[in-house]
Amino acid sequence: MEDTHILKDLVIVYGLGALVVYVFQKLRQSNIVGFLATGVLVGPFALSLVGDTQSVGVLAEIGVMLLLFSLGIELSFKKLMKIRAVVFGTGSVQVLLTVTAVAGAAVLFGLNARLGIFLGFLAALSSTAIALRLLMDRGEIDSIHGRVSLGVLIFQDLCVVPMIVLIPLLAEPGPIWLPLAAALGKAALVIVGVVLLARLVIPAFLRRMIGTRSKELFVIAALWILLGMAWTLSLFGFSLALGAFLAGLTVSDSEFSHQIFADIRPFRDGLNCLFFISMGMLVDLGFIWSHAGPVLALIGLVTAGKAILMFLSVSLTRLPYQVGIIVGLSLAQIGEFSFVLLQAGWDQGLVPQEWYQFIIASAVATMIMTPLLFQSARALLAHSRLASLMRSLRSSASLHELDRAADLMHDHVLICGFGLTGRNIARVLSDHRIAHAILELNPRTVEEERRNGQPIFFGDCTDPGILSHAGIGEARVLVLAISDPFATRQAVKVARELNPDLEILTRNKYVAEIDELYDLGATEVVSEEFESSLELLASILRAYHFPRQLVAQEVKSIRDAHYQIFRHREATVPRLRLSTKLNIYTETFKIHPDSAFLGQRVAQTGLRQATGALILGIIREPETLNNPGPDETIREGDLLIMCGTKDQLKKAMEMLAGAARHGD
Repeated sequence: MEDTHILKDLVIVYGLGALVVYVFQKLRQSNIVGFLATGVLVGPFALSLVGDTQSVGVLAEIGVMLLLFSLGIELSFKKLMKIRAVVFGTGSVQVLLTVTAVAGAAVLFGLNARLGIFLGFLAALSSTAIALRLLMDRGEIDSIHGRVSLGVLIFQDLCVVPMIVLIPLLAEPGPIWLPLAAALGKAALVIVGVVLLARLVIPAFLRRMIGTRSKELFVIAALWILLGMAWTLSLFGFSLALGAFLAGLTVSDSEFSHQIFADIRPFRDGLNCLFFISMGMLVDLGFIWSHAGPVLALIGLVTAGKAILMFLSVSLTRLPYQVGIIVGLSLAQIGEFSFVLLQAGWDQGLVPQEWYQFIIASAVATMIMTPLLFQSARALLAHSRLASLMRSLRSSASLHELDRAADLMHDHVLICGFGLTGRNIARVLSDHRIAHAILELNPRTVEEERRNGQPIFFGDCTDPGILSHAGIGEARVLVLAISDPFATRQAVKVARELNPDLEILTRNKYVAEIDELYDLGATEVVSEEFESSLELLASILRAYHFPRQLVAQEVKSIRDAHYQIFRHREATVPRLRLSTKLNIYTETFKIHPDSAFLGQRVAQTGLRQATGALILGIIREPETLNNPGPDETIREGDLLIMCGTKDQLKKAMEMLAGAARHGD
């Protein structure tokens, strides 16, 4: 029966864990918080349901290895180079600033400097899982604050490895510089070996394994790389976690990395939860209750301190203050890898028992508070007078030039955001000599593009003052080409108040958000989710050699059906203008079986006399009739191609639609 104890413990842990995580999901909390809460419940300081904590701890350590192995796969060298400016710029400033501030504060309060540095390591890391989940749930992962958050989190994750290397050195008495140099020397040799393995040995080995077409053999090979690398490096004095991370790096740039990650992920998720549960088991609820005052003070200090330091880090790298506020409050929690470091420090005797309880209590609390802090950032940006003052101060440097540019423009287009969409729009406008100005929140982009001759200025499109300086009152069109849903809604609302006659064109990610944007005053909303499906449909129809006119008609009919809830609004009619010098457009209409025009000759319809619109052609499969004569009979399924002014075409469409209803 002794051999079944670990099985019983796992049944209890996973069963209760599933229930607790389910409850926390309903409360919109992270799974990590649920696992930690499970550990608190089953641990020796609460219900004491787990007897063999040592065996659970061994499985938890394997879970940590799998976590770091998958991290190494995700953090490939190629991915890092794509966002290196944010990763090594803002990320490095944030980590160095946080570690320095925490270590300095620790020394001022009479703590050991080594313990202060270790506490700085813990505070410097934020939760990648929680922060990215929040951004993805809100569709903001591609916004500027989403990209900055991702870059900072990636650098923090990279720092886990050197921090793990340094923890044993911090725990040893005496001078640290000589052991540090020796450790860095060993690390350099290890990295060289890892690079050689990644380039020469591992890809060839994996190709042999994949060539067998055996999924089981491929999974075993991946696990062998993970465990073999971790065990080998442990022989040289490195931690198993570091070895697992470097194993992930060896396969990160191979063509098999995605498959390995997919195969390893179930193992990682299944065992990784045990690590957080095992950490929760160490929480002493009695200690926290008896020290509630200091614990609450530490929670407030950690949250406020991290938010301020994160804001300073973003500002020091010349990113907009709005980004600093959102990133600061979004990443103000303690991260999941801080628990890995905390366990390593505990094993080395670096963390006193009472400090351990304070740290883990504050860490869990900051994780729980993250969604509330994220919402607080939005409220601060929307309503804070301080935010308005900072915005005007930050933008004041370019206001004079913006005023001067706006004075020279009339009936112009104002583009907000200079990503791929903004660049394409600006290029076409320049080619056709249409006056336009660009507002962008990334100062680096502003500097680079101004050197290229773009009429671009630093400014926030949600600020009424900035829009006024950009000549919003004299503009004909506002294009919101930004990826931040919150800022988009704010900008639409403000712009509509400043110019009731303005054409406001915007994009959004999800169809569900369209209604709100129209309610706020948008003229046209292009949904990426919906339009991408239409593009796929159009490609399928073209693959089956459908005429382009019919493809366009099908796409238009689907779009019209989907947007029927907005038909009471004045929306732009999708017509083709024949010339920039003529107000002549084209429109199409398909003759249905219930149309009153069915069987009539073109002359009998009276369309030209009643509306002024002219029938240019009739598409009738498999032929096309160009400039049909007055005696041409209209048949079922004919696609009428008409031309005229907007008013003439509108009357013609109403007449044709009315004829269809009359026939019905």
